[in-house]
Parts: sequence; structure tokens; C-alpha cells
Amino acid sequence: MEDGKIASIKAREILDSKGRPMIEIDVWTEQGVLGRAASPCGTSVGKHEAVVLRDGGRRFAGLGVQKAIGGVMEIIAPVLLGKEVFEQKAIDLLMIELDGTLHKSRLGGNAIYALSVAVARAAAESLKVPLYRYLGGIAAHSLPIPLFNMINGGPYSHVDVEFQEFMLAPIGAKNYREALRMGVEVFYRVGEVIKKRYGQERLHLGHSAGYAAPVGNPAEMIETLLEAAGVAGYEGKFQVGLDCAASHFYDNKRDCYLFQRKEASRDNIITYLEHLASSYPILMIEDPLQEDDFEGFAEITKRLNLVVAGDDLFVTDPERLNKGILLGAANAMIFKPNMVGTLTEAFDAAALARRHAYSIIPSCRAGGSVDDPIPDVTVALNAPFVKLGAPRSGERTTYQNRLLRIEEELGPSAEFSTPKGIQ
Repeated sequence: MEDGKIASIKAREILDSKGRPMIEIDVWTEQGVLGRAASPCGTSVGKHEAVVLRDGGRRFAGLGVQKAIGGVMEIIAPVLLGKEVFEQKAIDLLMIELDGTLHKSRLGGNAIYALSVAVARAAAESLKVPLYRYLGGIAAHSLPIPLFNMINGGPYSHVDVEFQEFMLAPIGAKNYREALRMGVEVFYRVGEVIKKRYGQERLHLGHSAGYAAPVGNPAEMIETLLEAAGVAGYEGKFQVGLDCAASHFYDNKRDCYLFQRKEASRDNIITYLEHLASSYPILMIEDPLQEDDFEGFAEITKRLNLVVAGDDLFVTDPERLNKGILLGAANAMIFKPNMVGTLTEAFDAAALARRHAYSIIPSCRAGGSVDDPIPDVTVALNAPFVKLGAPRSGERTTYQNRLLRIEEELGPSAEFSTPKGIQ
């Protein structure tokens, strides 16, 4: 094995796809191998996520990451110098110990995550293997069904629509490249359908590179997407995914949801989603209830015969996922490793999910960079689905192109997920 001792670490401040500062870290080995990574940040952030440490003050409107950089250079780097990049778990656990807080608030989950990925990349580069092979071994061979976030809603939309993402999954595709092409061809048509249904004045860019929701009725958004699929020649070839992001329309003080301009109970939300699921070809519903309602998630999982995914519920944290498993809450986990803060913790969560037949759905974040490891991580995990947003904007198309290249590299050994193959 090549010598992989860490010779130097450098941290800097760059911009993410939203124009916000993010931390990027270089890890150099004594053999001159570079591992580089940056830490993304979601627009929608769960309260149980690892902390994105920012500076406050006036600089960059308080969003700077100089404090996180200082922690890397002054506290973490001196301890990691001389460590082997192949010792991923030991390095990740050491950083967790150095931080010493529940949600990595001292050194910043953003700093720790960027270092964790940079170390893994340095190890992969040292071995001259792609990251998916280093993380997943010889078993990494499966390409995911992409969940395209075609219409963007939530608190960032132009109209009052609570649900945050309206997605399409090309279940009729035979391989990833066909799935991507189908999704892109439908995406071309979504704007046309919105314009025809609601007028040019309702055609806007959404916060996640899709189209902004033109009206506030979720059923109409689903119908718009299915119509676009039909216009593109793919009727019956797509199913629907919803990210309700319910924590964002839940009122803690009143202990109720503020949905469709009135108060709604947990059962009201479940009943409404049952109605949608019986009316449309829905494959997956993410975060249908607020992020601490494990019992409610267990109830909706029993009542809906589809993929119920926890994102803010689990935050890719083994402890929270284990609680969900014990209660029967959800049957899938959205996999965002920066939520928990290290690759080790995230892969521990994935292993736990797999042991209990929970689907693993990797996802990028709203604010990231073109070098996000999620495409490689998805293949490493043989995940059945992946969330990369809409097929528009530089960083998102880069992720999708990366999966095209991996499929080509794998050649005849590449397999493609189907809904029946969910693990």
C-alpha cells in the first residue's frame, strides 16, 4: 500500500452554488497526493443536523466560515499530521472527540465533514481508484433511479405552497443514461405545461433549479408533472416523489400544522397524503410529518404502501435512525452525510438501514459545489435512488454527468435499480 501519511492540511473559504461562503479543505500526503473537499449546506436545515459554523457579524452578512477555518488549522490539523489517510474511522472519531459537542458546534460540522471527505479522497487517489470503489469495494456496481426535483415549493416559493419538492422518478428506464435522458426531456416540457396551464407570468425559476410552484395546490403540481411526462411521450413511465418538509409548516407553540391556510392535525396530514397516494402514482413521500414525530411517522408508514423517507427525522444519524427502526417509523432514510458530520457516522447509518431493510436515498444539498461526493457515495452504497435536484445549473448537471461516467466505467457489470429492487 502506498504511504498515505498526512503531510499538510490547508483550509480556505470559497463560494457555494447559492453564493454563500463554504469551507474547502486540501489534505496532502507525503507522496504528494491531494484530497480536496468542501462542505455543502442546505437551504432547508433540520434542527438535529451537525452545526454549520459561521462567523456572524457583517462580513458576508454573517455567513463567513473563518471560525471554522481557524478550528481546522489551529486544533484539528496539528493532531492529524502524520496520520494515515487510510485510517478513515480513526480520523473521524478523533475529530468528533476534538469537537466534544453533540452537534459538532465547537469546530463546526462543516469543517469536520469537509476534512472527512478530503481524507477519503486522498486515500482513493493514493490507491489510484475512484472514490466509489474505495468506499464501496468490489460490490459497488449499481446505478440509482434519479429523483428529479422538477417543481420547487416550500417557504422559498413564489406562491403559498407548503410542500417543498415535487419530483418525478423514471421507473420505466432501462439504465441510468436512459433515465437521465427521460428526465431531461420531461423537464423541457414542464415549463411549457406550466405556461399553458397558468400563463407566462407564473413561469419562474425555483430555489433548487427546478420551476417555482405556480399555484399552491399539491395535487395540481402532481398533475402538471404527469401531464409533462405524457407530452414528452412517457405516459406511465414516471412515478411521483414528494418532499413535504413538514417541519417548516408545523407550529410548535400551537402543536399543529398550518396547511392550506388553516390548522391541521397529524391525522389531517396523513389523511390528505393517503388521498394523494390513492389518486396518483406516488412512489415516495419524504418528511410527511415534523422532525420529532417518530410515532406519527410509524403511523403513516403503516397506512401508506409506499416509500416513506425520513430526512430531518433521521439526519443520517445512527442513533436517530435506530430509534425510528425500533418504532417502525418510516422505511427509508435520506442520506446526507454532512447532516451528521463524518463519512464514518453516515456509513454506519447506512449499514444500520440496510440491516433493517430501510431504503437508502442519497441526496445533494441546495448549496454545494461541483465536487460533491454524493454521486460516488450513491454507487458505493448501491443505493436504489438518488436526489440531485433538477437537470439544470452547473453543479447539479455535474453530479448527473458524474453518474453517466461511472456507468460507462462499470461497463457490463453496471446494474440499474428498479422500485422492486429497493433494499
